[in-house]
Amino acid sequence: MTLKKGKVFPIILTIILIIIIIYLFATIKQPYVVCTKNKTTDLGIQINENIQVTLDSNSIEKMDLTKTIIFPEQYLNENDNYLESMRYIIKNSYAYLPKKAVKITQDSDRIIANVVVDKDETIILNNIEFTNDNDLQIKINANTKAKDVVTLKVNDSYTEGEFMTHMKNNGYSCK
Repeated sequence: MTLKKGKVFPIILTIILIIIIIYLFATIKQPYVVCTKNKTTDLGIQINENIQVTLDSNSIEKMDLTKTIIFPEQYLNENDNYLESMRYIIKNSYAYLPKKAVKITQDSDRIIANVVVDKDETIILNNIEFTNDNDLQIKINANTKAKDVVTLKVNDSYTEGEFMTHMKNNGYSCK
């Protein structure tokens, strides 16, 4: 069986196109959205949230949250251990997640919580409040139905545009 001269080129072209299509499907990246919210309270405490959400088939597949709380100098003296208290509170507020999902580090003036979830797990954003009635009070809102918090769950249905709109409506900037 021999191929005629005119049929070799279409066969080679078809094979090349199949290889290109397979390569494109193999290297296609899932879209992700990065949203941030930076807030400074009346007490001078900075709360920075940065969340990267990976979307697949119009639903959340993975979330990577970095929450940084920076205390001003007035709350960093040795007698009041607000950093250690904040670390304890954040650790307990994420106790419902697997241990490997949460990493909390402490620096001289800040607490950094990194939370990575990819299973059927929920993250609450914008849920820390500080008050000062002769002593700094730290409150974390764990109510997923509260109107002033943002609750995200792996497998929630969002297109990239819907997710960005949802986050922008809650005070986040997204790219």
